[in-house]
Amino acid sequence: MQSVAPTSVYKTGFFEGVRKFFKFQPPKPKPQVIVMFCKQLSSFVRVGIPVTSAIQAFAEQAPKKSLRKTYLAVVSDLERGVRLSAAFAAHPLVFPSLVTDMVRSAEVTGKLETVLRQAAKHIEREASARRKIRSAMIYPIIVATMAVVIALGIILFVLPAFTDLYASLGVKQPGILVFLLGVSKYVKAHYLFILPGVLAAVVLFGMWIRTPRGRYALDGFLLKMPLLGPMVQASTTERFTRALGDMLTAGVPVGQAYAVVVATVRNRVHRAALNAVGASMAAGRGISYPLQQTGVFTPSVIQMIRVGEETGHMDENLQECADMHEEELDYRIKRMTSFLEPALIVFVGLMVGFVAVTLITSIYSLAGGFH
Repeated sequence: MQSVAPTSVYKTGFFEGVRKFFKFQPPKPKPQVIVMFCKQLSSFVRVGIPVTSAIQAFAEQAPKKSLRKTYLAVVSDLERGVRLSAAFAAHPLVFPSLVTDMVRSAEVTGKLETVLRQAAKHIEREASARRKIRSAMIYPIIVATMAVVIALGIILFVLPAFTDLYASLGVKQPGILVFLLGVSKYVKAHYLFILPGVLAAVVLFGMWIRTPRGRYALDGFLLKMPLLGPMVQASTTERFTRALGDMLTAGVPVGQAYAVVVATVRNRVHRAALNAVGASMAAGRGISYPLQQTGVFTPSVIQMIRVGEETGHMDENLQECADMHEEELDYRIKRMTSFLEPALIVFVGLMVGFVAVTLITSIYSLAGGFH
């Protein structure tokens, strides 16, 4: 009978979302820290320095106290005869489960140096993909935020100055100015309720999307969006095939590797669909056919996995598939950026044009009041 072990255990519910929103948990080290750790440990292993001595040296040079305590705890476990993979598994916030399982396979094959470098490359590629997506979103968010702030500033502080001027001249205010002044007066009169209400809505939404149900709903919504949906699809495919290929290359059995890889999939809708494949694999149905039934991957991806499964070169096919979708993800990021730039120009132009028309209409109405 095949044994089953959980890859992660977490609490659910609204209050768990509150804890995650306010980050009541130890911070994770940056990916660069783990990449450097794996690379340097690989170098120590290659020249024949004991792992305990190497990690002890890392502890002495650790940039943070929490990381130093983790390294020292690993050293203590190793000195008591605990395996390196088990010592890493005791600190999941520092050492991802993918790294732990790859090290576990190296303990059997004896290829610790190679596996550590492979793990470092995997973490580095994942961090690079996240940076690309974040950098692509920074510019649109800044431009849109500045446009909204400027427009609100004009509506709340500039246009109200026209009220007294119109009253002193006895000129009728144009309809568009009446509307904007009404909005301005309402906001100023009720800002003590509006600001806390908006803040509370943002906080509650942040808490909700940190619950399993809220995150699942948000991930499903992202998959249906025109530009983001294909990006999420390409990202999931690249991440899944890359991680599974790396683990198979490291010698991790496909059944053990699959559970760890699925846990790294960020989109909860995709993860839920892929979780169902585990039972089919355990029943001896292979991996390509159950993956096809999920509908997560395109037919070309399934075909490459099926060919790799039949020829015994699944790790190579998965790496090739990951390279293809990494290029596709780069293309989609550039495409989204090229679409957002003119879209933002139109958005900002409409907002500025709306305010400009209001000002010009107001000035013409004032000019007409002198006749």
